[in-house]
Amino acid sequence: MHLNAYAENALPKWFLQTFNALKLEQQYKIIQPCKPAFLEADFNGDHQNDVVVQIIDLKTKKRGLLIINGGQNNYFVFGGGKEFTGEGFSDTNWLDGWRVFKNKQAYEPILGADGGMSGSKKIILKHPAISIFSIEENDEISGELIYWKGNKYISIHQGE
Repeated sequence: MHLNAYAENALPKWFLQTFNALKLEQQYKIIQPCKPAFLEADFNGDHQNDVVVQIIDLKTKKRGLLIINGGQNNYFVFGGGKEFTGEGFSDTNWLDGWRVFKNKQAYEPILGADGGMSGSKKIILKHPAISIFSIEENDEISGELIYWKGNKYISIHQGE
């Protein structure tokens, strides 16, 4: 398995078992470019903790996030060579920080015809979400919010 000793000892055993059972080590290496090493919360509302780690795709060398839902043998990848923002992004090499987002609402930007922001739409969050962001001069400047909507994860832009 492509893990360092810290991740191997820190990650929940069920996560490692699922990662191995799905043979994900053949495609992805778990990396730790920022802390904490992984995020854990009930992201999909099934009363079981889910885990998200940062990965690098072994073929494309692009970074991303891999989420495994607790108690399930399924996974979701954002980045790692797969487009996830609707804006052509398939790499999270810009990511400087991340955290579990526990607010009950967020705002999705509405883009005008010129590509500039023309407003925002309130999103009600039923479960914790994953906030990933870039930092400039000690401030979060932009990023993505990944949250569970129905039967899949959705990504919306945040910030500039």
